[in-house]
Amino acid sequence: MRRVLAVAAAALFAVSAAPVAFAQGPTGQCTPPAETTIERTSWAQERMAADRVWPLTKGSVTVAVVDTGVSAGAPALSGAVERGTDLRGGLGNGDCFGRGTFIAGLIAARQGRGPFVGIAPGTSIYPVRVSDDPPKIQDHAALSRDIAAGIRSSVDAGARVVAVGLVSTIGTEELKAAVEYATSRDVVVLAAAAVPKKGQLAFPARYPGVVAVAPVAAEGPLTELPYGAAPDVAAPANDLVGIAPAGAGNRVGSGIELAVGYAAGAVALVRSYHRTLSAAQVVDRLQKTADQPAGRLPNEYIGYGVVDPFAAVTTILDTDPPVQAVAERLSVPLPEPPDPEPGNRALLFAGLAGAVALLIAGPAIVATKEKRRREG
Repeated sequence: MRRVLAVAAAALFAVSAAPVAFAQGPTGQCTPPAETTIERTSWAQERMAADRVWPLTKGSVTVAVVDTGVSAGAPALSGAVERGTDLRGGLGNGDCFGRGTFIAGLIAARQGRGPFVGIAPGTSIYPVRVSDDPPKIQDHAALSRDIAAGIRSSVDAGARVVAVGLVSTIGTEELKAAVEYATSRDVVVLAAAAVPKKGQLAFPARYPGVVAVAPVAAEGPLTELPYGAAPDVAAPANDLVGIAPAGAGNRVGSGIELAVGYAAGAVALVRSYHRTLSAAQVVDRLQKTADQPAGRLPNEYIGYGVVDPFAAVTTILDTDPPVQAVAERLSVPLPEPPDPEPGNRALLFAGLAGAVALLIAGPAIVATKEKRRREG
């Protein structure tokens, strides 16, 4: 009977189109294997169109997923999942709840039986398990400290991108310091900007240096959702095709936290191709190349727009600082004054010629006048 309930719960989750929290089977049971292959390409995968950039890069960096762990046994992630860590002790490469694996699949799933594939299928995943059952978390101050420990572990393990799938409604000094630590180590941290209930705050998304990711659906921004942080960018989070911790099939999921998957994958592609860019420059590129909405930016629902992996990798940005023109002293040579001698010589020659002419013609003129006088 419990098995039937688990399958029924998974089926309800699979057809859900509402942006609800990631579902699982009844308490005490793990997410069942996914056996059914979805043969259609999801709207989100078509919207991301990451395959256009794969001739340049499929990602080659390590992305940490701080959530419920990531199953190394998922066929689509075979060979991609590192050992990771469980904050309660042990490894992080198992996942009972399923959300961490789902997010990791959006990032790095390899091609399976159907059309589904992750946005950056060349990346590696460093899994951090914070909780096996996020909906049961009550102590958000403790959750905040656990996320901080997960971020630090990810940075120390060499992750260049950290996708935080958990949302704490309380900030702590430990979490703030962990974000600052990641920033100092040139690591990009992404977290969900939306929250389950109005009036709640979203951590670590509210901290400077964290990319706050808003969820969007096929129809556009989810304007009815409460936001606990101002979004920087947005990514698909509703009616997504993904994977389960076990089984070669697919699941369909919706949830405000899932947006970090596609956004983190886009960051991984940029970091893999533009290896000399700093974390801040990567985020700047992500924002400037996003599919931006009309009107003033950042938009209250989707920040600078929906991430565009192809544009983020290939666009040539004018990132050089403005160049101040150097003043030059130009020397224009003046023409030399004309030589007066040729003219003077010409005048002298003309004068002499006239004088000679008078000398020659003078006696003749005088003789002519004298002759006329005599005859007259």
